[in-house]
Amino acid sequence: MSEPTAQATLGIIGGAGVGASALLYSDVAARFRAVHGRLPRIILWNAPFSDALEHAFTGGAPDEKEARAAERLVGEAVARLREAGASVIAMPCNSLQQVAAAAAAECGAPFIDMIAATLAAVRAGGHDAAVLLATEATRAAGIYEGRGVEILTPPRELREELATLIGAVVSGAPDGDLALRSLVERARRPGAAVVVGCTDICGLLGEHEAGEDVVIDSLGCLGSACVESLSDSVARTASGGD
Repeated sequence: MSEPTAQATLGIIGGAGVGASALLYSDVAARFRAVHGRLPRIILWNAPFSDALEHAFTGGAPDEKEARAAERLVGEAVARLREAGASVIAMPCNSLQQVAAAAAAECGAPFIDMIAATLAAVRAGGHDAAVLLATEATRAAGIYEGRGVEILTPPRELREELATLIGAVVSGAPDGDLALRSLVERARRPGAAVVVGCTDICGLLGEHEAGEDVVIDSLGCLGSACVESLSDSVARTASGGD
């Protein structure tokens, strides 16, 4: 039996967190293989973000010039992925989700919304509120707001510690799991989930910790949504025949 030619191809926009792009690729490939007994079609375009531009988004709210530069790079990435054959687009970066979604829509490509997937996991855990651990750029953009989950802001001292942790990880510091565990524990509030909403630090927690109903890893949620999208494509192809 021949391979299905109509199966979707996932296009990943990398560069805004190289580690996150690699984790998403390996996570989706492993999960898809476990279900279907083969690897999925994935294309990765690593957008050439400069160190200065990456730090502008992880260290605080970027200025207009930096925002426009990021939009151009994301737009180029979507165009390149589409030219290469990507049929659905994902980007493992919270801060640039809206930019990536707009670029995908402009190219007529379906977009896998990491924010929607993350908040769906919050609601699935029985929560209607979540403490957001994210960069100030993500917080300022308000991309988690107005989606049916009350977004709670950690105290200033925790946000400052979080910014330091993110900066260290982006700069290549190998450790950070203990610091993130401490932040998560101190950020917890009764009845609320804790969302790890920066893909640079997603993956620092162990699988069990990140899999708790109360601790939601945004990168893991995106991985699940990507596998679901690719699996839906396999099912549609099978029902239509080879």
